[in-house]
Amino acid sequence: MQKFQGTGPGPQTDDGCSVEFYRRLPYQGELDEILPLLAAGASVLELGCGTGRLAAHLAARGHPVVGVDDSAAMLIHLPASVSGVHASIETLALTQHFDVVLLPSHLINHPDAALRASFVACAARHLAPGGVFYLKRHDPAWLRQVQPGPLAARHGVSYAADEVVRDGDRLRMTLVYQAFGERWTHRFETVSLEEAPIEDLLARHGLVAVEWLEPHRLWAAARSLPLSEGLASHLDG
Repeated sequence: MQKFQGTGPGPQTDDGCSVEFYRRLPYQGELDEILPLLAAGASVLELGCGTGRLAAHLAARGHPVVGVDDSAAMLIHLPASVSGVHASIETLALTQHFDVVLLPSHLINHPDAALRASFVACAARHLAPGGVFYLKRHDPAWLRQVQPGPLAARHGVSYAADEVVRDGDRLRMTLVYQAFGERWTHRFETVSLEEAPIEDLLARHGLVAVEWLEPHRLWAAARSLPLSEGLASHLDG
């Protein structure tokens, strides 16, 4: 059985996301917890930007944004205000460095540990000295408790779980989205991550001063070392 699969109107990406659903989906406040923390005009790299829903919101607030995705079908919907790059996160090697790198959409919960590490490595190599990496994880308590059935409804979209299968800290589930008179499904596999493993992974890639933000502690922020500190650490080593 495939770990990632999608159904519904329009094309689906390799990881099962439905392009047409995300093209129509409005911004739903996904970045509201971190927006006040971004310096005015800070440059932003969004990893896994999809159709650019979040990137467009950042650009509208005056941030120069580069969005990266491995789906050309997603990227063709990016607004003109966002610079798009068609590439996989794990192999991305831009010459530009950024004040902020974002890994939203729970990508840190990918079930492949090597891929999780490559996402963090990508962020580290694209941060400017002293830049900030923001990532968002799934709520471990929610992953432990979620059951098949209705989940939520907001902004005209209803969400339900059609399948939930657990194997230790791994979970396979199918989400059903109903909106705009259409129905989409997304089957995916994820892994539950507590704070300590994420902090360890960040530290292995030189990302320090980790802070867990907002009451649910789903967003984490970590900084790259300022140039002077990074040089001192290299010389000490």
